Amino acid sequence: MIVLSACETDLSAGHHDEALTLATALVTGGAADVVGSRWAVRDGPTSVMMAVFHHHLTARGLAPPDALRAAQLWMLDPHRIPPPTLDGPLRAEAARPDLHRLHHWAAFTHQGNPTASGG
Repeated sequence: MIVLSACETDLSAGHHDEALTLATALVTGGAADVVGSRWAVRDGPTSVMMAVFHHHLTARGLAPPDALRAAQLWMLDPHRIPPPTLDGPLRAEAARPDLHRLHHWAAFTHQGNPTASGG
């Protein structure tokens, strides 16, 4: 699995074919799962969402597309509770009241294997 949490890593700027992105190139090259973003994202909210995404991958054992969805739903939850693994600056960032805003979470997509590993 490859996680590209930087800006526009699943966007084709030179062509109008969404199959020509860094994320899809990595899938074509053999990566089972790639997470990328369709537009510019801010560091703080993205860091929190990626930490929650990895929490769902490791602590909850979700498949990458399910972990991404769970992290995005967590961002939307007005009563969100940070995972215990978030501390310091990430915990403070997780308390932002605007994490539910579309531009903070909706840019991220999953390309590749839609099922859990081994399943």
